[in-house]
Amino acid sequence: MTVTYQLTEDEFDYRLFRRIKSQFARRTGSFKIKIEIEETETDETEAIMADPAYYEELLRRKASVEAGNVISFTPQEFDELVKKHSV
Repeated sequence: MTVTYQLTEDEFDYRLFRRIKSQFARRTGSFKIKIEIEETETDETEAIMADPAYYEELLRRKASVEAGNVISFTPQEFDELVKKHSV
């Protein structure tokens, strides 16, 4: 039998061990419990979706670009703008 828990840091407490213990309460004999901790990174999409305000801001910006609110220039024009507005 293999059981996998995906937890947040807040869920990693004494209640976790109670849940594990209750799963094996009816088993007789000895058994082995192995705990592995793997740090995972939130991918970019998950991070965006986790913040509703940021997600709404991205949708607003996307709509703005689709409405034509875009500035375009060549690399040379960009260099000139940087020189003109540099301190």
